[in-house]
Amino acid sequence: MREEKQKETRKRSSQHPRLLERSPDDLEAYLKVHAKDSLFEGEAGKETSWCFFLHGNLERTGRLLQNETYECLLVTEEGSSEKMHKVRVKFACPAPVREEVKRQTGLNEEVQKKGEGPHFLPRYRHAVSDQSLHEFMQNREVLFFTLLEGEILRGLVTGFSAYEISLSMKGQVPVVLLRHALFDVRDKKGRSYLRKAQAKTAEGKKN
Repeated sequence: MREEKQKETRKRSSQHPRLLERSPDDLEAYLKVHAKDSLFEGEAGKETSWCFFLHGNLERTGRLLQNETYECLLVTEEGSSEKMHKVRVKFACPAPVREEVKRQTGLNEEVQKKGEGPHFLPRYRHAVSDQSLHEFMQNREVLFFTLLEGEILRGLVTGFSAYEISLSMKGQVPVVLLRHALFDVRDKKGRSYLRKAQAKTAEGKKN
């Protein structure tokens, strides 16, 4: 039974290259290898088709033809090419699983009403620490990631870099969310792991 499950995991991983088994090394060792990982860099020029979910509730599906510092060139399903600014991308998934990703995606209407983002300047973004992400990945803890337009993605952290967080949703469905699109991240008990929330908790303990 266990061998069959491992075979299925390897099969899914080969079909969706962003669903990777990450080494349980310490944080410093992990970042030396993965800190600069990028969906845009890794998939540029490949035949893999991706669905990109953009601010304004827009979607673009196609192949990444070229990667630049702030933009990427996408060849759409219709055969046209267009440039996307990376800050406008909230999350992405392999095209074959886009309907399942949409089915599993929840919505926080209060966050949606705020109309926040996209944030081009880093100082306005909602940050989660690398240390927290590394612990999530090692502990395989189910988390709820809320994005700037209210989408809620539930899953396990399978990897992260300075720019992205890779998740495995229910059924091992892979998703890559952009850290600049993050509004909040919470566990099943509702505890927030944003840096500013943890700072408040630490300050409260001191007092």
